[in-house]
Amino acid sequence: MPAAVSAERMQRLRAVIERSSRLGNESRVGQIEEVVVEGPSKKDPNVLTGRTRHNRLVHFSSPSPIREGSYALARIISAKTFSLQGELVEVTAISKHRTRIPVVSS
Repeated sequence: MPAAVSAERMQRLRAVIERSSRLGNESRVGQIEEVVVEGPSKKDPNVLTGRTRHNRLVHFSSPSPIREGSYALARIISAKTFSLQGELVEVTAISKHRTRIPVVSS
């Protein structure tokens, strides 16, 4: 198969996948989702990142730090192709376990 045909097919497949993902995310706008807090966003340390039960990535801001592994409710306010933008509604459960294991050097 010629490289041009392969590249064109891959481009069409990518467009279908991105459209499907965006439509699925847009259907969540306005809903309140339970998320597991993963920590600060890679691009903005003032924004927290979490995952829904359906493994959708949610970025939301919080007035105070929330421990990784905690559960929170976030209202979805906008959607992108591969992530959701939300606002914190409330923290439902604070993580009780340690997220880092101390290492003792000898």
